[in-house]
Order: sequence, then C-alpha cells, then structure tokens
Amino acid sequence: MRRRLRKRIKPKKRELKLIEQYERRLIEALKEFRIPLLMLHTAITVGTLGYMFLSGGDFINSFYMTIITIGTIGFGEIVAGSDTLYGRVFTSFLALMGIGVFTTSVTVIVRVFFKEDIIKLYRAIRMLREIEELEGHYIICGYDKTSAWLATLLKKRKIEFVVIDSREEAMKFLQEHNIKYFLIEEPHKRSVLQSAGIKRARGMIVNLGDDAKNIAVIVTARLMRPSKEEFYIYSFASTDGTADKLEELGANRALVPNKLLATRLAAYIFHTGSAFISDLFDRIAFGEETDIDILELKVEPGSPLVGKKLKDIDLRRALKVTVIAIRKSDGYLDVTVTGETTVEEGDTLIIFGQPKNLRKAQKILLEETHRVLEGER
Repeated sequence: MRRRLRKRIKPKKRELKLIEQYERRLIEALKEFRIPLLMLHTAITVGTLGYMFLSGGDFINSFYMTIITIGTIGFGEIVAGSDTLYGRVFTSFLALMGIGVFTTSVTVIVRVFFKEDIIKLYRAIRMLREIEELEGHYIICGYDKTSAWLATLLKKRKIEFVVIDSREEAMKFLQEHNIKYFLIEEPHKRSVLQSAGIKRARGMIVNLGDDAKNIAVIVTARLMRPSKEEFYIYSFASTDGTADKLEELGANRALVPNKLLATRLAAYIFHTGSAFISDLFDRIAFGEETDIDILELKVEPGSPLVGKKLKDIDLRRALKVTVIAIRKSDGYLDVTVTGETTVEEGDTLIIFGQPKNLRKAQKILLEETHRVLEGER
C-alpha cells in the first residue's frame, strides 16, 4: 500500500531561478540558428569537395572559391578546372544554393530577434550573475520619482541596490537614470526576490503605489527573511490604518508620504529660531547630508564597553566620533551624557561623526566584541 502511495505522489517541481529561466530562453532562441548553420555548413562542404575534385586536391583555393561563390562576391575562376563545362555548371548550382542559404539565414535571424531579443537576454543574464555577488545591498520594489530620489541618495552613500519593477516602460526610465541593477519582473514572486539577492540583502523598500501589491511583496519577503533585526522592510502606505497593517504583516516601518511631508514642513515651522541646527539634523535624518551622520550602536553582551565610563572609552580621541546620547534598554533616551556616564549591557549608543569614522568605529567595536566572546569560549 505504501509503495503504491509513493508511486502516485509526484515530487514537487523545483521553481526555476530567474537566471535559469533566462538561460533556457536564450538557449531556445539560439536553437533557431541550427537550420541556417547546417545549411551553410552543407553548402561549404559540398562546394569545397567539388572544387577539390575538379582541381585535383587544392583545398585552400577550393575553400576560398566556395566562399566567394556562396557569398556572391565572384572574384573569378581561381581554381583549376572551374573554367571547364563541368566546373561552370557546378559553380552555377553552388551559387544558387548560396542564395537559398543567405535568404533562409536572414529570415531566421530576423524572426528570432523579433521573437526574443537575444542581446537583451544576454545582458540580463550577465546582470543577474553580478547581482549574485552583492551582499548587504537594498532592494527597491517599484520605481517612480520617489524611488529615483532614493536611488540618488543611495548612490551618494555608495550603497548598492537592485530595482524591481514589472512595467516594461520602466526599463527606459531606469536606463536614463543609470541604474546598474534592475529586474523587469513581478516583485512578489519568490524566484524574483531570490534573484535580487534577498538572502544577502540588508533591507527592502516597497513602493508599488498600491497597498495590495505592497502587502503581497512584504508577506513574501518576510517569509523568506523572517527576522526584522537582520532584514529591514520599509514601505509606503496610503493611510495610517494601512501603515499599521503593513507593520503587522512584517514591515519594520510603513510611511504615509503626505503625512511625512507635512511633518517635515512642521519641523521647520516649529524651529524657526534654530534653523541651521534643525536643518542639519533634518538632512542627516533624511540621508541628504553626506559629510556628517548619526549611527546607533547597540552594546551587545560581551562587549568591551560594558561597565566602562565614556571618558575611559574616549571615542572622540581614538576614533574621532562622539557619543551624543544613550538609549537605554527600556526605551529611555538619555541626552545628558557626560564623561562619567557608564555604559551598560543593552544600551544603544547614539554616535555622531563623519560617515567613514562611524563605519570604522562600528567595525572595530564589533570585532572587539567578537574577540572577547571567542576568548571566553
């Protein structure tokens, strides 16, 4: 009975990766060239052997005579025996064969290129291979004016990203903006997200202009990358209620564009007396300031910072960055930090400085934490 059930139950077919789908399409397109290539090979073989028979074995001149005859170039009769009655009859038939080969080849090539853009497929395959090498990048689902501004900011920070948009007309828009990596596919498909490198990506921005489509992408992405701490998903929503639903379904943060714009404008109205400082922090928060940035660094268990005072750590002298606040594990934000402030496990240090120094500080402190943990083991 069990054996019968095993026979009836068919194994589920593995979903092909996007690059595999493109490669199959390219192979199928190239198969169309088999007939003209076979005809060309046959014509060259028959012609070369025929002229070799007439000339008594002159291969080079026989091959050359065949090429100029099939190509209808006609530089004259250069092979011995080709100027005889039999030779001219043979040349006539070979020339007619060449015309047939040429006409068939052109017809097939034109049909293949209208049916499937081979160059486009080749470029897509090459792009997918490059995407396979990315790590720590972002995926942008949907490309409009907002996404274009976001792409500009990411480029300034030298952060790699992959754009996914299902609209064919989006390709021209993407190429005009010099977007290096993009997929013209449905972003809610697992195979597409897999090909965009979701397993190695740092996060995703979902901006499809439709709440239902945003939900589909977020749910699929969160199933593939469950941890909100390891993979960040940011999305746009039409209302506050929809934003709450998107966050419940897996988005780390869902933003309502109109509300976000109004909040930013209000910040300028409320801080007119300190325009420079408010504008500076505003530009930092929105990623427009490239010379200065703020970094949140969580103090993990085993970190060498635990139990030390800020004056003893002296990040300003050692790494040229400054701790401007500490967010405690219970959510309390301490903005009155001094040199006597003690760092505790679970704290999140709010560090201010140049982006390159912040990255250096983050790397050094994380490596030091790992070294301490390895030493304890």
